[in-house]
Amino acid sequence: MACLLVTLPPQCSLSHRTTTREIWSSTQKPVTSLYLDSTGGRIQSAVAVGRIVHEAKIRTFVTGSAKCLSGCTNIFLAGRDRATGGPYRVKGSANSIGFHNFVPVLEDKQYGAKDAANAMAQAQRIIFELATYFQEIDADLELLGLGLKQKEIYHLKNDEALRYGIHVLDSKTNDLVRHESYRRYIKPD
Repeated sequence: MACLLVTLPPQCSLSHRTTTREIWSSTQKPVTSLYLDSTGGRIQSAVAVGRIVHEAKIRTFVTGSAKCLSGCTNIFLAGRDRATGGPYRVKGSANSIGFHNFVPVLEDKQYGAKDAANAMAQAQRIIFELATYFQEIDADLELLGLGLKQKEIYHLKNDEALRYGIHVLDSKTNDLVRHESYRRYIKPD
């Protein structure tokens, strides 16, 4: 079993997907855990890497001094357990998992009604692609909604992480609070 620490540059591009596959395939043992530390990147690139993570059933972690913001969350949420195939994502209790609204890249020019309609159509396509992706990786769609409602980054609280199927590692005791236990406590069977 191998662990991999990935620090993604803020402007992660599609070429990083190929690099990621090459790194994982060059390790002596299969990668089972991915430790993320990133302030974000391009949505499409993060989704592409996330699909690789999900397909390979790699557990994802944001622990230590790491953070996972913006596009990084699309990779983080793809984490899966190799044995069960179910979601496996771990957030350190002192770590930040941050969601925000995507910002379109606009040219420095006057925009007319047609330009506005095109920008709106592109935003709708991206939201649809993200919603489809969240369903593929078994991530709660409410997490997508959290980001779309925000101008600033929304930092996921530990109790919210547990509610959304993310395990929380207590940064002081190193005890893992499993989301299944939290859900049973909140909603007993």
